[in-house]
Amino acid sequence: MAYISSVGDKAYTVDAGESSPQREIGIDGTRYHIDWRQIAPLASEAQGQSSIGGRYSLLIAGKSYEVFARRVNKPDMTGFRYEMLLAGQRFEIAVEDEREKALTGAIQGAHESGEAMVRAPMPGLVLGLPMEVGANVERGQTIVILEAMKMENDLASPITGTVKEIRVSKGQTVNQGDVLVVVSAV
Repeated sequence: MAYISSVGDKAYTVDAGESSPQREIGIDGTRYHIDWRQIAPLASEAQGQSSIGGRYSLLIAGKSYEVFARRVNKPDMTGFRYEMLLAGQRFEIAVEDEREKALTGAIQGAHESGEAMVRAPMPGLVLGLPMEVGANVERGQTIVILEAMKMENDLASPITGTVKEIRVSKGQTVNQGDVLVVVSAV
């Protein structure tokens, strides 16, 4: 799966490959063999609280690093934001799914017209449509549940408004980029 990782004003495309400690990843098209392992969880995780991060060991390009990382929750943001300490330097990294970022760009153009089209970020099966035409929705509220790659994905309204059109039905197979729901701004 590909992600866009931004540090300051510089963005990198990261292909995470398969999920295992020893793997190959791509950064802006260059492939690297890495070994990434958690050394210790965050203190909140050790106490049973939900949090993402901890201390990690990273081996990349023949060099070893100790990395401290934690997810930072900030209001009104897309993707995830992480704080990382690496080689004595602090970095704040914004991470977005490449497909979602592309769809967000398409949605931003729609804001000007007062409508937003919720599109399928990947091919999948419509599992649910919790809203009906005419329903009022808040920005971030789930309006379509899509199954893709054996995972349920809640697709949210990008704007506050009213459901104008529902172009799919429960059980329907959709392609990446298909318009699923149209929301009119209030």
